[in-house]
Amino acid sequence: MAAVDLALFKKHVRADDFADDDDYMQHLLDAAEISVIMATHRTEDELKAIGNGEIPMPVVQAIMMLAAHWYNQRESVSTTQLHQVPDSLSALIKPYRKLVRDKE
Repeated sequence: MAAVDLALFKKHVRADDFADDDDYMQHLLDAAEISVIMATHRTEDELKAIGNGEIPMPVVQAIMMLAAHWYNQRESVSTTQLHQVPDSLSALIKPYRKLVRDKE
């Protein structure tokens, strides 16, 4: 794992001036990476093959966006109505999604 560097993620969520949440942030990054990779219906190795040895940058951005959302919205419910940014994660992931299953 570790498609996203913790230091970069901390800058992304504007939390690069303290270390209190580092373990929690790493946990969110790990969970987001698994979720986003699963959403592509590919393995990490398949994505790295597409990205010449690295997970493609749009997939990395999707991982950061999902982890940032979880960092900023820590509960599954809210007293205010939240709105999804239209198709942002889907737009980043869709080009890498496998549409057919491999033959077993």
